[in-house]
Amino acid sequence: MRRIGLSIVEQDTQYGEQLVGYLANQGLQAVLVPDLAGLFALLQQHPPRLVMLGEIGAGSSMLPVVRRLRDLSRVPCIVLSADSDDTSHIVTLEAGADDFIERSLPMRAILARIRAVLRRAEWPPELLGPMHVAPAPVLAPPPASRGWRLQPQHRRLLRPDGMECDLTTAEFDLLRLLVEAGGVPVSRDDISATVFRRSFRAEDRTVDNLVLRLRRKLGTDQERAIKTVRGAGYMFAGFADAQLLVA
Repeated sequence: MRRIGLSIVEQDTQYGEQLVGYLANQGLQAVLVPDLAGLFALLQQHPPRLVMLGEIGAGSSMLPVVRRLRDLSRVPCIVLSADSDDTSHIVTLEAGADDFIERSLPMRAILARIRAVLRRAEWPPELLGPMHVAPAPVLAPPPASRGWRLQPQHRRLLRPDGMECDLTTAEFDLLRLLVEAGGVPVSRDDISATVFRRSFRAEDRTVDNLVLRLRRKLGTDQERAIKTVRGAGYMFAGFADAQLLVA
């Protein structure tokens, strides 16, 4: 069965068709979905590699849409919006979106952001065109092990008992960033740029609040796994009495 590359929800038909045509010329297969009902039906039948949420209807809020999408699927999601407000940007990302793009950007810049999200999602190299694939297997928890397991390909963290630690997109990206730093502190500037795709401001508590939420998700017995390094940022110090396997 042929798998759709991108699904774009966009009620501005002229803009949507322009975007689909441009992406097609760049080797990305995309389809225009007229409404959210069509998108959610598509997710159940032929999951796309990436979802873009543009204009979804007057008076409609993007936040519950992103949350519902994240409840249904792990498919990467980009919000394409005319709203440049930082608060909307942050809240949407924390709800589970993978990027927030202002629709005023040139098509070339939008393409670059799409490819960046696809790279982070670690899809195979043939993602730039239609492909035939078998249905995705159901991912069952592996047998209990002695340590934690970070699985970047599936974007999930498994506890030593094999159960999944339910992380948001931002929480997972933060943990992965700290783990990949290999014991070197990561600054708030780098965390903000990598996780939220924006510059860090001294008065902004978004990064610190994200670290706090991640610590809570890991559990009270793992409070020292994420260490605060004064003047340097945050560092992954390892789990208490348990190894971390990245695979």
